[in-house]
Amino acid sequence: MKNFRIEFKWAMFYTLLNFLWLYAEKAFGWHSSGASRYAVYSMIMVIPQIAVTYFNMREKSEKFFDGNIEWRKAFFSGVVLSVLIAALSPVIVYALTEFVSPDFVTTAIEQGVGKGMKEDSAKSLYNMNSLSKQAMFGNLATGVFWSAILALFFKKK
Repeated sequence: MKNFRIEFKWAMFYTLLNFLWLYAEKAFGWHSSGASRYAVYSMIMVIPQIAVTYFNMREKSEKFFDGNIEWRKAFFSGVVLSVLIAALSPVIVYALTEFVSPDFVTTAIEQGVGKGMKEDSAKSLYNMNSLSKQAMFGNLATGVFWSAILALFFKKK
């Protein structure tokens, strides 16, 4: 368990950043007038996720491998981080829909229908369960992809 403290620390840091980002999104109006384009706007969080993954790998390399980590181990560290971030994603979706913007789901459905989406489709896309799954799988896929690339910077020479 001691071996995964670094990943857990960085996953918590990313989750805190994500929570703060919710308030920025709301301030920009993306939870009201831009609610139907929420998935596009939330992609901005890929940038901090890449940075967190990099810093996680760097710290892992320095603390456990004397600055000389193999690609496989750096990648595995990034995958563990990605799994933790994905597991914490529903907490962010819950905070969005219950505390930050309680009308978000209703607004997104209305905007989707207003743009030609069928109401059933909008309801299946914009609900707590669907948003949680989208966040989990999106964070996991993005994290694994960038972990593979970033691990190249840490491979043993």
